[in-house]
Amino acid sequence: MSDNQALIERIHSVIFTPVRGQAGYEMGHVDDFLDGVVVALRQGRPVEPLIDMVRFSTTRFREGYDMTEVDRFLASVVAESNGQSEAAPTEGASAPEEAQPHAQHPHPGEDSPAQEPGVIQEQRGLLSRLFGR
Repeated sequence: MSDNQALIERIHSVIFTPVRGQAGYEMGHVDDFLDGVVVALRQGRPVEPLIDMVRFSTTRFREGYDMTEVDRFLASVVAESNGQSEAAPTEGASAPEEAQPHAQHPHPGEDSPAQEPGVIQEQRGLLSRLFGR
């Protein structure tokens, strides 16, 4: 349980870079999800299925979290919860790219079935779907 406690502390102390004017994850959705991950860890449940299934809403005009940092951090949480201690950065931005297989973002409009989806997929809004952006 001490391993989970250290991971819970990492989750509570993570700080993501806020972005505006570019795609970012809705801050409230990410924060609420991380609270759910902490609950799962405290209950001894695996977090990998939760993280693999999550899809955050995105924003461009309001402040959001840097998508790459969040994805890298979540990948490091999965690795650490599976006992891989090399994924121990406090912030998602400092995790090495090669250790983060889910940190890739498909470009909007690319729905190629051959491309493996990332941990997080961008939710496109009505205007984006209407104008194909």
